[in-house]
Amino acid sequence: MIAPTDLGRGVWLVTGLFGLGLAGVCALLRGPADAVGALVGSGLTLLNFGGLTWAAERAVAGGTSRPLWIGASGLRLGLVGCLAGLAVTQTGVGLPGLLLSLTLVPVAVILAGLRAARAA
Repeated sequence: MIAPTDLGRGVWLVTGLFGLGLAGVCALLRGPADAVGALVGSGLTLLNFGGLTWAAERAVAGGTSRPLWIGASGLRLGLVGCLAGLAVTQTGVGLPGLLLSLTLVPVAVILAGLRAARAA
């Protein structure tokens, strides 16, 4: 079985590498605005994943009630949405690159989980 911290590290690593790769591909195919969008989106997904893992560790330790967990999750997702909206409207980052990068954490979770299952 994989420890949660090992899974988290694997997801951070895979997401970071994929984010850099996606930014490079976006720079070649779509231009610098989408490359920056991919980097900003990757940073937002890592920020969101970091908040999720932090809150999950607190909930598993027994220090968080269910309503507080749900409320904190809603606030976290709202903050990520607001930051993404501000990035697109105020800084001019490319929306396609940003949207593509938001899919990186789910892909990284699957890959890290499959890697851990194969090792077990």
